Amino acid sequence: MRKLVALLAAAVIAGPALAQTPSAAGNVKAVQPGLFEVAGPRINDAVTAGITKITATPRKGGRSVVVQSPWGYSYFGWPKNLKPVAFTLETGKPAGSATISAPGFNDANKADYRAAIEQILRHAIVTTQQNRAFAEGFR
Repeated sequence: MRKLVALLAAAVIAGPALAQTPSAAGNVKAVQPGLFEVAGPRINDAVTAGITKITATPRKGGRSVVVQSPWGYSYFGWPKNLKPVAFTLETGKPAGSATISAPGFNDANKADYRAAIEQILRHAIVTTQQNRAFAEGFR
């Protein structure tokens, strides 16, 4: 019985130290030229928040944006007053890195992508933090 208690105590103490945490700084790969300059500054925030994937597909109603993380999925509609521009952000392959792809991206719509990525990432980070707090019990 004492061995079991000692083993459980060791697991409780060592658990947080062994838990994986997202890397704050990493390598960001933009598939289209110029996309890094538009999205780069906010992507590391998404990696740090633990987001594993964001799929932004306009005109799909309440599921236009899908956010995936270890704490669950979040779905939300396309933000009002933003032009519909599709993009995908994937993180963690390898750990701490990210890849962003936007098939319709070009120099003419750079501002539209910048506004959409900024606003969607901001909301995705907040919802991921809320999911994490709920899953971990509001520590």
